[in-house]
Amino acid sequence: MKLLKRSAFALLLAGASTVFAVESDAVSSEAAVCTKSCPSASTADGESTCPVTVAMGKLPKITFAVGDESLCCSEMAKAKSKEIGEPVMFVVEDEKFASEDKAFVALVAHTEKFVNDYATPHTCSVSGNTTIAGESCGCSVKAGEIASKIKSAMSKVSISYKVGDEECSCPTQAATLAKASGAAKKFVIAGEEETTCDITARLNLARAKYKAAVLAMTADATEKSESETVTN
Repeated sequence: MKLLKRSAFALLLAGASTVFAVESDAVSSEAAVCTKSCPSASTADGESTCPVTVAMGKLPKITFAVGDESLCCSEMAKAKSKEIGEPVMFVVEDEKFASEDKAFVALVAHTEKFVNDYATPHTCSVSGNTTIAGESCGCSVKAGEIASKIKSAMSKVSISYKVGDEECSCPTQAATLAKASGAAKKFVIAGEEETTCDITARLNLARAKYKAAVLAMTADATEKSESETVTN
């Protein structure tokens, strides 16, 4: 499991814009949205302007601390550690860990909380405004519609199992197949992302659900913008 965690960990370090697969129609939607909303898909300095990529970059991530210095690159962190003789600490949100594995587990928990908060309406007792999908809405009906749209998008992202050449949607059946065949049980996210690590599967699932919700919100905003353009 440790090797699998390190593999997923390496993917996360590849960049804040790393995203995991969702259903094929959602992937097509992303391409369409970014083509329409972001002609260049990046600024002059190379920074992405695609709303989906920007949103994925807001997910919790692992960074590093060596002494009093904070770093985003693992190689730089290792070099700094060797230079000053201080250990590399793994940072997730406001938590620090000496163990990479513990940091990864914390990353999964923080990611799941982030996605849950994004999809859950929060109403302010003072202003009466409801925050959903990172936006403040003064109309409870509109907030309800947004929550419903997000819930629908997320529900289409599922987890299934694969043992050898056999696939199923039941974890108990998958365990039985694995025991009978001796083959490893793989967790499959949205029919594409595969892993034999249950912790990595949780991370992949949370990220895929978040991406599906962001795609739904971005597509809705794009359609609204195009409609207003036609009207005007």
